[in-house]
This record gives sequence, C-alpha cells and structure tokens, in this order.
Amino acid sequence: MGTRLLLDKALAPALASAGLSSADALFRLGGPADATSLVTVVELPVDGTVGRFHLKRYRYGGWATAKGLLGRGTLWGTAPEVAEFKGLEFLREHGVPAVRPVAAASRTEQGRLVAHALLTEHVPGSVDLARRLATPGDPVREDAATRRRVAQLIGRHAHRMHSEGFVHRDLFPRNVLVRVDEDGPAVWFCDCRRGGAPSFRWKPDDDLATLELDLRDALSRTDRMRILRAYAGGGGLAAWARRIVARRDRLARVRERRGRAATVAS
Repeated sequence: MGTRLLLDKALAPALASAGLSSADALFRLGGPADATSLVTVVELPVDGTVGRFHLKRYRYGGWATAKGLLGRGTLWGTAPEVAEFKGLEFLREHGVPAVRPVAAASRTEQGRLVAHALLTEHVPGSVDLARRLATPGDPVREDAATRRRVAQLIGRHAHRMHSEGFVHRDLFPRNVLVRVDEDGPAVWFCDCRRGGAPSFRWKPDDDLATLELDLRDALSRTDRMRILRAYAGGGGLAAWARRIVARRDRLARVRERRGRAATVAS
C-alpha cells in the first residue's frame, strides 16, 4: 500500500492542531469514511484561514471502478486530487489567482488507486461564473460594467497562466469563481485536476475555446471578445479569434459525439 499526503506548508502546524495531519484524517473528514463519492463544505478551526473549506474525496472498491483512472493513480501517474493540489499551488506561486489548496491525499494498493481527496480554502463571497450568469439579478449578469470587468480579468489571468506554461484543461465557467464587492469584481480559477504543461492533445487555445463554447449562450459576442482582447493585450484579433472559434466548433462536435455514444450505451 502507498499513501501520499500533501499539506500547505505554511498551514501544516495549524492543520495538525485541527486534527488534520494524516491521510486517514482527511479521508474521514466530512462524512462516512467508506463513501464512494463525497463533495461537501466543512468548517474547521484552522488558524490563518477563513475556517471554511471545500472537500472532495473519492473511494474505489475494486479494479472495475479504478480502471477508469489508468495512468492517473492506477498503475502509474498521479491521483487527480493530488494533481489538482500541485496545479493550484503552481498557479498561486506564479501569480495566477487560484483557490488555496490546503491538503490532498491518495492511497494505492498493488497499483490500484483506492482513494484520493482534496481540501481547498473557501473564497468568501465567491460564486462560480456559470451560476452568476444564470441567476436573475446577479451583478455579473445584469450590470454591463461588472460583466466587462469580469471578462477582462478572465482574459488576463488566462494569459498569465499560459505564459507560465500551464494549461487548465477544464476551464469551464463553473470553474471560474467570481466575487463582487465594493472594490469591484475579482476572479479565481479552480478545479484544475487535469491541468499541466501544454501537450499535443491540449494547447492554450483549447482553454479559450472551452470558455467560448460554454459562454456562447450566456454572454454576448462583444463580451466574449473582451476575454480574447484582454488575453491578447489588444492588437489584431481577427485571425486569432477565428482560430479560437474553429477550435470551439471542434470541441462542440466532440461533445456531441460523446453525448450520442452515452445515449446509446444507456
């Protein structure tokens, strides 16, 4: 059996004081230890934090359920929640706004991923972009100046992330947190469990194409172009924007095929 535990170095003493100094403690947090899937919010008296955290943990009872993570903790590779901890840590260290990873753990037995978990600090007042755009009365949905600023921040943060050699791979609106207060909006990225260096299969343009696809029905073309303009820093955008749209359409076709395949399988 192999167990891996990652802790925020600055918070490690406070986490120990709160009873979180082992993988077992993390796997017991938030509900039944044998739960196959648990995503919840927990409150812990951890000094140096807001005391509220988001917990994700998963357990696989056998090879039939673990084989879907071949190369991601099963047989080789890094478990998704551990990979996300490292990805979020990398982003924050390189000046990209991302939620704070607090603890992560994984456990393997004879090459099979048995369990993995991630604890991240809650960002007070934040709501994911998808929910904001779907909620009548939300300032991001209703106020043009707020919406414009959010678009600009997303573009700038995405550019900073890509300039550091990191692609998100799951840059959906639900993985973009937005807080709006008297100082204006602020944006954080989260849920980058597949993130890492660009590859042949996934490049920076694909992150932008994913956003473009999921925001197509929620934001006007003008607001979506603001994301690209902020990313590129101005200048000629026409050819590059067409390339992003072409990649968006390719992603849409892939999703459609997968949806048809899932329907047939069910």
